[in-house]
Amino acid sequence: MANKNNQPLASAQPLHLNELVGCEECDAIYRKVDLLPNERAYCTCCGAELYRRSRPFSSLLALVITALIVFVIANSFPIVIVELQGNTSQTTLIGAAWTMFHIERPFVGALILMTTFIVPLIELLLLSYVLSCVGLFKCRPHYLRLALKTLFLFRTWGMVEVFLIGVLVTLVKLVGMVTVIPGVALWAFTILSILLVYIASVKIKDLWDEVDRSLT
Repeated sequence: MANKNNQPLASAQPLHLNELVGCEECDAIYRKVDLLPNERAYCTCCGAELYRRSRPFSSLLALVITALIVFVIANSFPIVIVELQGNTSQTTLIGAAWTMFHIERPFVGALILMTTFIVPLIELLLLSYVLSCVGLFKCRPHYLRLALKTLFLFRTWGMVEVFLIGVLVTLVKLVGMVTVIPGVALWAFTILSILLVYIASVKIKDLWDEVDRSLT
């Protein structure tokens, strides 16, 4: 990916705010230059990334829709099946959270639901809304500002990959005591984690810039 050599802005010529970008590390101000898809611009003062040209909305929308389908699968099937002396036990993600409420641990149950179900679902739905409006219907979303601000806030709360690591650690500890059979949801959560990490690599400000670029 190319490195565009932006120079710090030194001209007194008036510019619109949309034409400027500030470095998040050293606060140097630059004038934006056009980038090709997947190119990035870096600060010449400290080397930090300033902004990037995101993938086309059509390909990003396809990834988001794929993630939504995998999300439904991950929450519809058992995560693991445990067998002990002929007795079989299995549960889904929502079932595990519901169990926490039953054993009087509502905070843990609410945390599981919030970080692994509610937040990822809202994030994927909002991304689908923004990307489909711009990429398919070529119109500016009515609630674009609210949608992107909500995405920015919720991205720090999505922890599907943390949940997956916790499940894998627990399974390793149980292997010597019971028979553990990975469920469909476990593989789905693995795929979902990879998709969410990739989707999260697209910054909100880059999405905003791409919206303006696509509709001009």
